[in-house]
Amino acid sequence: MRIRRLKNTDQIMQESSYIVKDPENRKGQWRQGFGQAGAFASGRRLEIEIGCGRGRFICDMARLHPLTDFIGIEYVSTVLARTAKLLDLSEKSPISNLALLFYDALDLEKVFEAGEVDRIYLNFSDPWPKKKHAKRRLTSERFLPVYERILSKDGDLVMKTDNDDLFAFTLETLALRGWTIREKTDDLHRSPYNAANVMTEYEKNFTEKGKNIHYLHAVPPVLRVTFASQPPKPELVS
Repeated sequence: MRIRRLKNTDQIMQESSYIVKDPENRKGQWRQGFGQAGAFASGRRLEIEIGCGRGRFICDMARLHPLTDFIGIEYVSTVLARTAKLLDLSEKSPISNLALLFYDALDLEKVFEAGEVDRIYLNFSDPWPKKKHAKRRLTSERFLPVYERILSKDGDLVMKTDNDDLFAFTLETLALRGWTIREKTDDLHRSPYNAANVMTEYEKNFTEKGKNIHYLHAVPPVLRVTFASQPPKPELVS
């Protein structure tokens, strides 16, 4: 579906108190306190949603969990501008534990230091159904190494999708990289995991139409690759 460009998108993004204008300068410092729409408190959990869309999920999470800090990340400027505009206009007081980023998920290591993120949410990501576009899926082997490096030692990933093929693809790619699936269901709203579920806009629409929702909670491999490009040289045995 074609997204209609929002009038004054660039101006809205520049003026919004929620959109971080210098995210690269925050790298390694998100947990040390952050002032934007209020103030991130130092030492708290940091959870991010990649592809936050119109922001319903990440905003609701921030309101429900005021002692956790949340960042919504979106690569479509018009979509993010709509979210920011609604927040700036509708909130009587800022959501102090919420920030928004206009950023590409492949470049998140420019924004987050290794181990800086506690949880990643992937909600109803674009399934990119054509085989030739598989590498663009947010759970492809292009993206998983990025997640592995920015997640904390106890960090995890939570995913929801209505797309059967994307869910099967995700289970396969996670297994190939050694991730552990802690929770999984093909029908979230009829499972025990639904008790703590916060719905997105898409999820509400899909549910009303009777569509089942896939869900998983996974943790990365214990032995994660920490070197940037070249592996350490093996010791010589004499």
